[in-house]
Amino acid sequence: MTLKKMKISLAQEIKEKSNYKAGFVILFLFLFVLSGTISAQSFTAATASTNQPEAGKAFDANKKTGWELSNEDLTKDQYIMFVLASPGDVKEVHLQADGFSAENLKKMMDLYITYDPMNLGEPLDFDIKGKGNFVLSFAPKYGAHLRLQFKRGIATSTVSLNEVGVSYAEAETKAVEGDRPWMDADLPVKARVDLLLAAMTPADKMELLREGWGIPGIPHLGIPFLNKVEAIHGYSYGSGATIFPQAIGLGASWDKKLAEEVAGVIGDETKAAHTLQAWSPVLDVAQDARWGRCEETYGEDPVLVSQIGGAWIKGYQSKGLLVTPKHFAAHGAPLGGRDSHDIGLSEREMREIHLVPFRHVFRTYNCQSVMESYSDYLGVPVAKSKELLHRILREEWGFEGYIVSDCGAIGNMTSRKHYVAKDEVEAANLALAAGIATNCGDIYNNKSVIEAAQNGELDMEALDAVCSSMLETIFRNGLFEDNPSKPLDWNTIYPGWNSPEHKEMAHLAALKSIVLLENKNEILPFSNDLKSIAVIGPGADDLQPGDYTAKLQEGQLKSVLTGLKQRAGDNIEINFAKGCEFISDKEEDFNEALEAAKSSDIAVLVLGDCSTSESTQGIKKTSGEANDYASLILPGNQQKLLEAVCETGKPVILVLQVGRPYNLSYAKEHCAAILVNWLPGQEGGPATADVLFGDYNPAGRLPMTFPRDVAQLPLYYNFKTSGRGYNYVDMPFYPLYSFGYGLSYTNFNYSNLKVNENADGTVDIAATVTNVGERDGEEVVQLYVTDMYASVKTRVMELKDFDRIQLAAGESREIQFKLTPYQLSLLDENMDRVVESGQFKILLGGKSPEYVAADRIKDSVGFETSADGVSTMLNYTHSFKADFDLSFAQIDQATVEGKTLVNINVKNDGTITDVGKVKIFVDGVQQEEIHHYELTPGEEKIIQFKLEGRNMKNLVAVAKYKSIAQTL
Repeated sequence: MTLKKMKISLAQEIKEKSNYKAGFVILFLFLFVLSGTISAQSFTAATASTNQPEAGKAFDANKKTGWELSNEDLTKDQYIMFVLASPGDVKEVHLQADGFSAENLKKMMDLYITYDPMNLGEPLDFDIKGKGNFVLSFAPKYGAHLRLQFKRGIATSTVSLNEVGVSYAEAETKAVEGDRPWMDADLPVKARVDLLLAAMTPADKMELLREGWGIPGIPHLGIPFLNKVEAIHGYSYGSGATIFPQAIGLGASWDKKLAEEVAGVIGDETKAAHTLQAWSPVLDVAQDARWGRCEETYGEDPVLVSQIGGAWIKGYQSKGLLVTPKHFAAHGAPLGGRDSHDIGLSEREMREIHLVPFRHVFRTYNCQSVMESYSDYLGVPVAKSKELLHRILREEWGFEGYIVSDCGAIGNMTSRKHYVAKDEVEAANLALAAGIATNCGDIYNNKSVIEAAQNGELDMEALDAVCSSMLETIFRNGLFEDNPSKPLDWNTIYPGWNSPEHKEMAHLAALKSIVLLENKNEILPFSNDLKSIAVIGPGADDLQPGDYTAKLQEGQLKSVLTGLKQRAGDNIEINFAKGCEFISDKEEDFNEALEAAKSSDIAVLVLGDCSTSESTQGIKKTSGEANDYASLILPGNQQKLLEAVCETGKPVILVLQVGRPYNLSYAKEHCAAILVNWLPGQEGGPATADVLFGDYNPAGRLPMTFPRDVAQLPLYYNFKTSGRGYNYVDMPFYPLYSFGYGLSYTNFNYSNLKVNENADGTVDIAATVTNVGERDGEEVVQLYVTDMYASVKTRVMELKDFDRIQLAAGESREIQFKLTPYQLSLLDENMDRVVESGQFKILLGGKSPEYVAADRIKDSVGFETSADGVSTMLNYTHSFKADFDLSFAQIDQATVEGKTLVNINVKNDGTITDVGKVKIFVDGVQQEEIHHYELTPGEEKIIQFKLEGRNMKNLVAVAKYKSIAQTL
């Protein structure tokens, strides 16, 4: 999801008062009389600008304790923000406070009720009554967060908030007469939707669209509440579900079967919590390592993202659940690596890279919803892009579900970001016209927008259309009759959560995600005569699970230190020293760490990112949503610690615990071994120990390129050729570690590459892979293609397929792939998808191919030795192209009042799947309506235009290369 991290996560801090981790609160009623209906459980968590450990005392049911601001605190602006236990229309805030007068409080405090804590909006105009026990009243405002912001320099003595609560406006309900005929499951879905829409008021329709931890439902109409969760690496609400490796680690496994199985387990735990839908997975293609959200993705290649993401969807949906892939689209290549800074990608770049995973999953897995992104497409914010959200998503790919807004994305069309809407009503109309249904944010639930709907100032046809998309999905999935959703009890560990079998799967996933980058002199696995190990670093005993992690159970995360101690037993001495913090501006004392290293045979340094559960307060994160990192040098004093330990002369094993690539130039030169365990989930420590001791042979491969320096960015393997210099004056072009790279404790060899072009244009590829080492192991076999000469510029190489295989020592196996014409296709100079006959270099190996960064770069693409891979040239003789034929099918001037329905039949008489557009002219004037289509060879479909008016004489339908005319 989105800037949503703060929202989700604050709510995950849930209900357990302890130090600075505000959590599940004790139910309480204020000891003083409050007018209105007051929530007995107003908040689940609180964060504050200062005195964070005391923030939870502002709602702990103890009026003698509170959140205090000292005289020194009051010299600065301060805030406290609460997560409402139940999002809703708040009408009053109740404060039991010391040190304030009503006059001072009114003067010094701004009050915000907001759904999106990253976008507060304007402070509310409130009235205040009381003395000590204050009641702040205002026009009801829908939200999930309460923020109290205090201006500096007004209060002159210590003040405290002892108890804070809210009261809600009474919900307006509407009784529905009759027997609610849409509840008849024997009726067709379309008929049920029409009946229900006819009974809904404009306010009902807006209520359907607002997001409240899912689809809130409308009880008086029988519309069910549908519960949702974030689940990219585990059920992330509440506390106690199994925590799997973060998505980047799953991408590093290059294991489709594993991704499917992990998602199936997450699905089982989702069902146990009576939840229906996951706002997952992330299908962004990550092209800048500085971006904090790299950790949520499966990597930098569209095929890798498609296959691992698709397998995740397959596994999750196999449990009868719904997915919401995100962020559609162009979210993974932010300008400068800064989250949601648009870079302005062309249609070619979008269709070659960023749309590929979404097209794959929507055409393959029938996903029921999708989340749109904060980005823009061809200069148009995605939240209003009919081109992206309707013509491509629905018309080309056949998507029939509903669209979810990223949190705050609709509001971003105002002056928050895009400046295309002057106010909330205009933003709502733009989003409705684009087809956005569920609104995560504060637009569809805005009072002025609801009033606009009631007054007919919203586009009611568009409103009905988006409501229909949601209702059709709910009816189609039988959820009116059988709805598994129940409100989450955030304090319950549900049956099956973190079971022994699920822990085992988390352990396996952590093992398979580990990538070995260096192993000088085969220092790993550890030798049997090892007597002592220094375990050093801020991550050594502080496993980092990544963003969108549930509130942690005590002992749930097993650190590398824990894993090494368990595996080492009594025979190996473990000397632990933290060395430094994850990130700090202060000089830190390394002496203890250096002594530990000097007194040990070997040093294991666990360094990297701080990215953990949002319920963990008082820390500064270096990865995750809204935590972009500019330098890619190990944060804080970690790089200095690494260099200091290396200078002791003891062999150093670097364990990189990260959510993105880092600059490992120094480590590559000075460390005896480097392995990346990413953000490895709860079993990451024991899994890392298994690899270090040789109980498991690592086989993960890099899902992203590791640069030598941040100055090389953006840097990814599938770049387009330059024709000028590649190297900088002061730095080579080549990455430090290439995409697809990773070592093993055994060795493999490739031989007997066979490539055969079939009569239908498919290409059979086979090669023999042999484990030539002395240990059993896994190899990730990767198939790449270089299109040598084409009508347009193509990439130096492209991944087309992959497979992770197990081979015993000495075992050989023939690995087979089949390339389709579509996999060999390109977008030509006219943006037509074609396959051109000519030379294709076929490369099969255990990593991405190497090249000489100079002229004739494609000629140099290949593998140095058969240990890395094999290649050959294919002289491809086929060519493929679509050929769209148009014909008028039916013209009806009576079906729709005041409109003429024009049906046009489009058929692909060509030989490859492609997309096209058709527009129509009426009496020589082009109409605004334009339709897209994507058709396989031989496929045809009817495209309908709804044209205003009936007195038409001449119609002309125009595609890219053909037109047809009809006289009426």
